[in-house]
Amino acid sequence: MIFLNLKTMTFSSFFAILFLIFQLVLVEIKPVYAITKASVVAVVDGIAISSIDLQNKIKLLLLTIGKKENTENISQYRQQALDMLIDETLKTQAGISANPSALENALKTAPSFFEDIYGSKNLTGAERLQSAGIQVSTALDQISSDVIWTGVLTTKFKRQFSQVDLLANAERERLLSNLSAPQYKISEIVLMPIPSRPLDQTQKLAQQLVRAINQGADFNAIAAQYSMSGSSKNGGKIGWVQAQRLPTDIQVAIENARFKNMKLISVKSNEFFYIFRLEGYRELGFNDPVLDKVSIARAIIKLPSNLSDIAIKKQVSNLTSESKKFVTCKDLVEFHQATGSNVSSQINNVVIEQLEGSFRETVLELDVQKVSDVFHTANNELIVFMVCGRTKVEPDIPPLEKLKEAEFNKLYSVLSLRYLMRLRRAASIEIKIK
Repeated sequence: MIFLNLKTMTFSSFFAILFLIFQLVLVEIKPVYAITKASVVAVVDGIAISSIDLQNKIKLLLLTIGKKENTENISQYRQQALDMLIDETLKTQAGISANPSALENALKTAPSFFEDIYGSKNLTGAERLQSAGIQVSTALDQISSDVIWTGVLTTKFKRQFSQVDLLANAERERLLSNLSAPQYKISEIVLMPIPSRPLDQTQKLAQQLVRAINQGADFNAIAAQYSMSGSSKNGGKIGWVQAQRLPTDIQVAIENARFKNMKLISVKSNEFFYIFRLEGYRELGFNDPVLDKVSIARAIIKLPSNLSDIAIKKQVSNLTSESKKFVTCKDLVEFHQATGSNVSSQINNVVIEQLEGSFRETVLELDVQKVSDVFHTANNELIVFMVCGRTKVEPDIPPLEKLKEAEFNKLYSVLSLRYLMRLRRAASIEIKIK
């Protein structure tokens, strides 16, 4: 077994040993790629990027955007993957040059972001990548480089980032001054032209990513791989923002998409290409009724699976007639208990916004102590309910730390690319493959 002392090891020797380990385990690896043995595909300021690094990065990109792992796609995404690995290496080198412990510290932080980005309902992040034949370290290395890069930028541009507190406090005052301003809940992917990917190619990339997401690709994983915003570490998650705080062209694009019931928006603003996912809308901002808390009583009748449509309509009619007798929530609860159902008849202190879509809309329109219509659900149940109480809560203004994060990400998007391009121009980058 080989033990590595990260505290005393230089960055160059660390990667050199890793490369030797790759050579030792090569006999256990059966790649489907044209590169059949470990080799050096690029050298960045003396740091080698191996063919195995590249193979895993391509695999991760293909998994992220929902592409099949075939010869055509491997060839198409090889350059993108190599560019990303070069940038990750530059970011990590820059961080270690300023702080020798940067890599060790980042590797401790990266797992907290990893699961949120790559985990799914049925699989952990590690299980999902391993089932696709991808080394977990490929994703962790990318997240670690972004964590390190954040430290590099905040040190290099200390004066600019020192304004974050001031900007966040000003934003808080703006929020408090107009609590009823409309809000969007969004996630973002931010792209910008770079020397190896000019304007037209960046636009094509944005279009490819939109198609991939519409076909089921993971938005958050794509944001983690491609986005140039500081939000990439969180899978592009932004949360709630006031519509009026967005640039006019972006606001118009999102609003147009909302009216068309579209969730995915692609828009070019200045030198950036944005892909937004619209996840929620509050017409009245912090004063929107969806933020009210309600307590609900319900009666549920499970129907036999073999009932005809006529029989179901009769059951609905009977329950509708019965429900007209309900004056209070107590009446509804007693009726529910009499049916012998073991499902709880009461839901207490739930925020309306957290309710399922159609149910949420019905609750919003229902007066307190007024019985609803009878609903026949997809689970073959009849449900009737009543709002027992409704409470308006105090505006949930984002904490100052959340506002600081938003202001930080705005600066990050611009400063990150500019400084990375400077490092690229100054670096010795030798590409070993065609």
